[in-house]
Amino acid sequence: MSYRIEDFQNDPNWKPSFGEKLGKVHFRNGHQHAVCDPNTGLCEIHYDEHDPNKSLISLFKHMKQSDLGKAVLITTGGLLLDQLLTGGQVRKAVFKSLLR
Repeated sequence: MSYRIEDFQNDPNWKPSFGEKLGKVHFRNGHQHAVCDPNTGLCEIHYDEHDPNKSLISLFKHMKQSDLGKAVLITTGGLLLDQLLTGGQVRKAVFKSLLR
């Protein structure tokens, strides 16, 4: 079945969302995730095992299932550890070396 972006924009059960495909428009209804092409207006729906809007733990579980999500979690964890352990000195040193 084919879906149009208007189907999700006009349905209060579907909320705007984020997703891996940055050039697409995303909507979520619990475990259901619609990914829409803004150029054609056509959308595909898939079912996610974890609803990232349910809780912080569900968000982590959802993110762990994709390579991009894992990269975001690892990067965020590293930045948090750097901030807690060194006051952000590693981050500051990396930025300084990149600006040279």
